[in-house]
Amino acid sequence: MSDVAGFDRLLALAHRLDGDELAVLLLVAERLVRGREQYGILHVATDRRCFPVEALEEAADGLVYAAAALMRGRQ
Repeated sequence: MSDVAGFDRLLALAHRLDGDELAVLLLVAERLVRGREQYGILHVATDRRCFPVEALEEAADGLVYAAAALMRGRQ
């Protein structure tokens, strides 16, 4: 897919979103930009990271942060 076609598709999808849905899409896009700044451009085919391991580690970190936030709310 060309960049122009990708942008057009993303824009068309974004126009169908509202409120929190759009906020979630923006959050993901912002995370991609941060990742690009830290690790460079993402090339899925040649990236040396093990994505299943990365996903598991990030999910585990997210659970820790969620539990800590819930515990803080109870104090």
